[in-house]
Amino acid sequence: MAKYLADELNAKERADFENQLVDDEQLKLELEAQSLIYDLTSENGSVMFNTEAAWNKVNRRTTKTRVVPMERPRYSFLKIAAALLVIAVAGFLVMNNKVEIDSSEESSSLEFTSSANSFKEYNLPDGSVVKLNAKSSLKISSDFGDSNRTVTLVGEANFDVVKNENLPFIILAGNSKVKVLGTSFNLTSYSDSDIELNVTEGNVEFSSVKNNGIIEQVAKGEMAKMDKEGQSITKDLIKNVNFSGWWTRKFEFENTTLAEVIKNLEDAYWVEIEYNKEIGNCPITGTYENKSIKEIVDLIDITFPNIEVKSFKENRIILDGKKCTN
Repeated sequence: MAKYLADELNAKERADFENQLVDDEQLKLELEAQSLIYDLTSENGSVMFNTEAAWNKVNRRTTKTRVVPMERPRYSFLKIAAALLVIAVAGFLVMNNKVEIDSSEESSSLEFTSSANSFKEYNLPDGSVVKLNAKSSLKISSDFGDSNRTVTLVGEANFDVVKNENLPFIILAGNSKVKVLGTSFNLTSYSDSDIELNVTEGNVEFSSVKNNGIIEQVAKGEMAKMDKEGQSITKDLIKNVNFSGWWTRKFEFENTTLAEVIKNLEDAYWVEIEYNKEIGNCPITGTYENKSIKEIVDLIDITFPNIEVKSFKENRIILDGKKCTN
């Protein structure tokens, strides 16, 4: 094999060796692995390998297997060998349903993410469903659903957790810990803000990872907020029903200030809305369902003659106007 790689075989020896390559898959993989070492340690690292010519030579010397050459550019033998070796190993792992996991956190976990301007829904291995808001990520371990149901959240997500009394579902988010057996809730945890929990079904245990004495039971229809340092929790009834508007696309406002409406819309549609502070106190009452951000802004514009849409470009909107009189 070493002589073959160094091109030190005579014509008969090379022909015999290439015939063995066609018949022996294991030998072929070994050659590919050895070629990596050879090219990495060779003084001439720019040797080019004409794959089409090589396969044609192998075809002419054996009738047992016909290899059909493909039109392709010339690549360094190192790149070809590396690609083939990776494909071979990946195929072996898939066929045998194995994944090599080492002790590092990065290689023993799976990460789910969303883009900067849309949410994404995932089905977890235990059957639970998670919707990730924009710019969010969720990590689970490779043995999730078997020995644990622990996840790590950065950003915002809506959880619909399958009940399992023997294996609690645990979410680590910032300095908070959420523990449930099976329920539905919305959790927001960004590094620059407090952690907010809104429960829509069942009961949720909400606690601090910084202080064991800080813990609350939050039931359906309730919300809780923890400061980002994990030192306090406040609990109340859900008053802003629009916390889930980013995925339900339904908003209900009753005498709500325009400033609060704008915050809801920015969070749900991933836009930036700049406005004159004088119009921030204008009250809005109404329901918007399955409407685009442009449709909602146009309705606001129509509702308030004193408000004007100055600019609407991609994800940035500018509103101007005068203070509302009532």
